[in-house]
Amino acid sequence: MNQQRQESFPRSVCIATPAYDGTCQMGYVESLLRLVLTLVHNEIGIHFATSKGAMVVPGRNLCVDFFLNKTDASHLLFIDSDMHWRTEDMMRMLAHGDRDVIGAMCPRKDYDWERIAQIARQRPDLPASELPLYGVRQILNIPVPGDDIIEVEAIGTGIMLIRREVFDALRQAHPQWLQGGHSIHAGTLAYFGGERHADGLSEDIVFCSDVRALGKKIHACPWFRVGHIGNHEFVGYPLETMRQA
Repeated sequence: MNQQRQESFPRSVCIATPAYDGTCQMGYVESLLRLVLTLVHNEIGIHFATSKGAMVVPGRNLCVDFFLNKTDASHLLFIDSDMHWRTEDMMRMLAHGDRDVIGAMCPRKDYDWERIAQIARQRPDLPASELPLYGVRQILNIPVPGDDIIEVEAIGTGIMLIRREVFDALRQAHPQWLQGGHSIHAGTLAYFGGERHADGLSEDIVFCSDVRALGKKIHACPWFRVGHIGNHEFVGYPLETMRQA
């Protein structure tokens, strides 16, 4: 057993990727290969769950169903197919496997150009190539007090680690989420479903709200440097951004 292994590391993880069109970005593939080698080296079990289709939210529920009923993994690890990450950041997050839900503060595929201009005026020493890092919009836009995990109200599912016990508690609390009909979703529970809320919140925010309603906690990892790949890679690094700004 490698010395990096700690009691709070998951016994095993089910890496779940719901892919919108059944494809993955090369940054995701490169990051996943490095992560898998590191998990094997640290004797952490690995399972994979994937789905493809135009509706990502039902795909998430299919991944959860596979995780719960087809594997004995202790944790579900959502990683979207357009994410790019550093192995050391992911392993540091996995070391907090005793938390109910914990995830990365992933960036949006968008820039705050006014902020970039402000940083450029305030920090003329910064190379032009680094300016986009300080103007990328965060999905979770909150102050970062330090490099330790922080409790938050919600976190995105782009990179999210969830303990099996969280789904067990949700299933017991919400048996009405069981889906009927004759589709592939029949007999599965809709753990993710933004349509349950009239205010139009996204499925990840709704999920975190449902988890918190059971008295469980959501945590974020500000040290996580994440690339969100679109027409190019939008890189978010909340901790370093706050330090420089």
